[in-house]
Amino acid sequence: MQTQNAASRPIHVHEFWREGRGPELHRILWNVSGTLIRGIEYLNPDWGPDLQASLRHVLFEGAQVVQITPEEVIGLHQLGSRYQDRSRASMFDLGRSSWLQSFARRHLAHCHHIQLLFYDQLVDVICERVICGTGPAPDSLE
Repeated sequence: MQTQNAASRPIHVHEFWREGRGPELHRILWNVSGTLIRGIEYLNPDWGPDLQASLRHVLFEGAQVVQITPEEVIGLHQLGSRYQDRSRASMFDLGRSSWLQSFARRHLAHCHHIQLLFYDQLVDVICERVICGTGPAPDSLE
């Protein structure tokens, strides 16, 4: 997957950040049939002893495509130079990346390629919008 894009920009830096590697992925939320990602619950690097108090979530509106890559097989071309600076950013909007453009565009006119670097996974999502929040994801997603 080619993800280099001049339009890539860090997003939700204060809600989703890293110290070296990214947040810890706690749970992935899927639609009822298990075919579309709805959201992810995670813990930032500074999480405390109370899991429920430290839990955060990111929701994907209009999600169309997801790819989850384990840390052991993440290629340097997937990361580009985005994570090489000293920034705490761990979520990027890669815009209309070549990966996004490789799919049929009929339902993707309003979508962006979003990349999230977790501690042990790289998650790429094509969706319309990303929303971050504190606590567990709303029950209405399940």
